[in-house]
Amino acid sequence: MLRQKKRKEILLDTETIELLQKQANREGRKLKNYMEFILKEKANSFVISENYKNHMDIMLDKQERETLEFTPWKDAKNKIISI
Repeated sequence: MLRQKKRKEILLDTETIELLQKQANREGRKLKNYMEFILKEKANSFVISENYKNHMDIMLDKQERETLEFTPWKDAKNKIISI
């Protein structure tokens, strides 16, 4: 499966390129491949905030007690359209 790629030009100082090259060499990767790898890793990692954790705990608790209320898609769609 071929992935579509977009070309993006970035300008990095020499020191940054040298550091990235050293890391790429340590991992047995080409510089471009290493840069794509770490950018993808960073983009896919995120920290879940305490606020989000608390909200999810409340929602899971409501689901467990069967008090969680859902809005049918049809109603939500109609509400969005009427705005």
